[in-house]
Amino acid sequence: IRRGSRCSTSKAFLRPIRSRRNIHISLNSHATRILINPTTMKAFGVEFVRAGRKHVIIARKEVIMTAGAINTPQILMLSGIGPRKELNKFKIPILKELAVGENLQDHVGMGGFTFLVNKPVSIVQQRFQAFPMTMQYIMNAKGPMTTLGGVEGLAFVNTKYGNRSWPDLQFHMAPASVNSDNGARVRKVLGLTDRLYNTVYRPIANRDVFTLIPLLLRPKSRGWVRLRSKNPFVSPAINANYFDHPDDIKILVEGAKMGVRIAEAQAFKQFGPRVHRIPFPNCSKFRFGSDEYWECHIRT
Repeated sequence: IRRGSRCSTSKAFLRPIRSRRNIHISLNSHATRILINPTTMKAFGVEFVRAGRKHVIIARKEVIMTAGAINTPQILMLSGIGPRKELNKFKIPILKELAVGENLQDHVGMGGFTFLVNKPVSIVQQRFQAFPMTMQYIMNAKGPMTTLGGVEGLAFVNTKYGNRSWPDLQFHMAPASVNSDNGARVRKVLGLTDRLYNTVYRPIANRDVFTLIPLLLRPKSRGWVRLRSKNPFVSPAINANYFDHPDDIKILVEGAKMGVRIAEAQAFKQFGPRVHRIPFPNCSKFRFGSDEYWECHIRT
């Protein structure tokens, strides 16, 4: 957050120092390999491709890997650090055998958990015109564009399955849902099928709603990232392995029930909130609101 507004990492950290003599930022560059001395096992440079040409940068002190949870293991394996079986598969010389790419974890959450309200307090696309809304934000720092990424509230809570010393569940609270743009964009971003959207969300298109999204803070399921090719421009294979551990789904089911209780709290009474009760088509065989129903909803 900068001056009350959300800003990117680039604006917050790179732009203020871009004129320093000791920093060079190479845009549109694809890192392909870490250069490692096979004798000392010390990284001494980085290989990358920019505009179709291969470049090599030699490090005087150190190389810092910050390519994220997916590309970091990919680059390490392409550099010869990883499971022997995976590297042999693509005839990559092995510098160090390590379990690179294993132990992938993700904060999976429950989507589409929607509550109807009686007051015009949520973000409904047809209610706003782009130019007036933008000017309201620029001139007065007010209006829908002041919402930080669509999330207006966060909560960190313990379920009955958690260790009381740290929360095992997080809630994102958003003043909108899948229905808020009448199916124009959000449903496509989330990959909802026509059947799911038309059955559950089209009947409440453009209605005032809010969403509670329970997310796992400490998932127990573990996935993996593996190479599909020794070509660094081929994306790796990813298996998040969601809900492989039974505790993960139990915690999110508990989160759904907690979400209903949150909406029933006294502070929300003035808005008349009630959970949207049209069931997901593939979950209609379960009683709405039962543990079995919430599990089906979450897995969908």
